[in-house]
Amino acid sequence: MSERILVVEDEITLCHNIARFLTRQGHTVIAVERAEEALAELELRTFDFVVTDLRLHDADGLAVLDRVRASGPECVVFIMTAYASVEAAVEALRRGANDFVLKPLSLSDLHSKIERFVDQRRHGRAKATPSHQGPAGHEALELLRGGPTMDRLCALVEKVAAAPSNLLITGEEGTGKELVARAVHERSLRASGPFVTLATSAVPEGNFERILFGDVETRREGLIAAASGGTLLLDEIAELPPVVQAQLLRVIERGEVVPVGTDRPVRVDTRIVAATRRDPAELVHEGALRQDLLYRLQVVHIEVPPLREREGAIPLLARRFLDAHARKQQRPVRGFSAQASAALLAYPWPGNVRELSNVIERAVVLATGDTVEEGILPREIYAPGLPSNAKPRDDDTCNLEQVTLGFQRQHLARVLGKVNGNREAAAKLLGVSNATFYRYLQKAGLKGYSGDNGDSIPPSRR
Repeated sequence: MSERILVVEDEITLCHNIARFLTRQGHTVIAVERAEEALAELELRTFDFVVTDLRLHDADGLAVLDRVRASGPECVVFIMTAYASVEAAVEALRRGANDFVLKPLSLSDLHSKIERFVDQRRHGRAKATPSHQGPAGHEALELLRGGPTMDRLCALVEKVAAAPSNLLITGEEGTGKELVARAVHERSLRASGPFVTLATSAVPEGNFERILFGDVETRREGLIAAASGGTLLLDEIAELPPVVQAQLLRVIERGEVVPVGTDRPVRVDTRIVAATRRDPAELVHEGALRQDLLYRLQVVHIEVPPLREREGAIPLLARRFLDAHARKQQRPVRGFSAQASAALLAYPWPGNVRELSNVIERAVVLATGDTVEEGILPREIYAPGLPSNAKPRDDDTCNLEQVTLGFQRQHLARVLGKVNGNREAAAKLLGVSNATFYRYLQKAGLKGYSGDNGDSIPPSRR
């Protein structure tokens, strides 16, 4: 869906880069370099999104925000800011901004935020109101579903969301910890409040206290106060310095923050959700995380499993990403070949869901027809036996086919073994038709294989 977006940025190169990128994603973009021009555009037409820098040469980005909000809540406003001005961005949230984007700017992150709000609008979340049972909040939760493992996790999320307790989320990089936190928020009674995230590993040393707790001298409130009534996600919690961890403990225990420059506490009502990719016990043992803080955070602990352990999730996620990226890139890609499906299922996905999404996006861009073929997948996925630094030559074709076919044979044997030789169930697991699956068995020399343990085929790698 094409969104109408106004970009306001006085750094000319960045302004043009944002406009070009969003235009390539299929949106209608108007880019201006001055607040005065932005205000004039807002008088002439309506926009779905406004992305404005906080500091402009001729005015404050808040002036643009105020003009948008004067006309109603329908337009989504993102504030761009550097960490040095993050307190002002927090004030922008209080004055009606929907989110802020930190510089240096990641264009893909910006577009992800836009897509998230588009999905929310499509499902009616913009009009959702809290009730005694909590709002619907299905967006993030539905993105997590896929296979029995993740269905159990989603059931846990729904239980946890109803409680006011703080939460610790652990899992490897790219497994979707932020998505879990967002799902908890959306399903809670706090869903109408703000959902604020802080990537602690990206915060410059010495800025934590002002960013989290606020600063009296500049009259800026911190992220904890900005998230009051909602949820604050602290990603990589162990990156917080020890003194800040002690102050965070006070926030949790007393429900108040003490801004920098004063000793007068400010009451807050913020649910703290912490996340880390490391083992919390190891972090405590190493002295990177206070044990008493860990006790307060992991009242409930959700561990997000890696993609390789999510039974049945890869075909569902691959299809979901294929549809999303094909729509975004406006490409007529409809599905995967049997070989590509098998390769995706066999690969161990060290980068987890994030890596899968990136691989599918790349495949959509490179596809020459309406099907993702095995050969356009990254080499480590479709030919795992080929050295990563090998350069393709004309005489490599035969060897590459042998390596690929052998690996396909391994994986088919493993899939059949998982379903006790039931070929219809195996075809369903691979996401292909029964006829396609049978042809694939013939090609791999497994026509008579039934999935018993006596077969000599070595197990597929994990």
